[in-house]
Amino acid sequence: MRLSSSSSGQAMLETVLAVLCISAIFLFLFHLSQVAMTRTLVDHAAARAARARTVGFNDFMCLKSARVAVIPVAGERLWPEEEMDELGRIPDYLASEDGARARGVLEYEYWPTFKVVVSRGFGSKIDAKTSIVRQEGMFVKGEAGIESHYAHYLDDAGL
Repeated sequence: MRLSSSSSGQAMLETVLAVLCISAIFLFLFHLSQVAMTRTLVDHAAARAARARTVGFNDFMCLKSARVAVIPVAGERLWPEEEMDELGRIPDYLASEDGARARGVLEYEYWPTFKVVVSRGFGSKIDAKTSIVRQEGMFVKGEAGIESHYAHYLDDAGL
């Protein structure tokens, strides 16, 4: 039995449409998994920033802690450009005193889009520090709160 040319063309068209639909579904699921991974890492970054705040670190140290936590989704490394050991530079980055020195140690493409907001909670000596980390590019927000006990151990007059 011989198929006519119109029925073989119909099969090819159906195959192309099926492959396009399956590819679109695959790409959607892939993007959804990237958003889920980013959400998980931004939540982790918020917890790191909240922890840094509860032990008495300033806002810049909270920002650096959050940025280090999101390195896997921070995009391309801008500085240094050559291949090197990133793990060896992270302690130097965390020890940097200002933004210019920090950028001279380590810099990533999406780090400027991560915003860290640390609130003081209820204003009492023992309060819940809430850290909110937002990543503007993918509209992902992570939030974490940790109860602070640093007032029992440190003088918080400078905070």
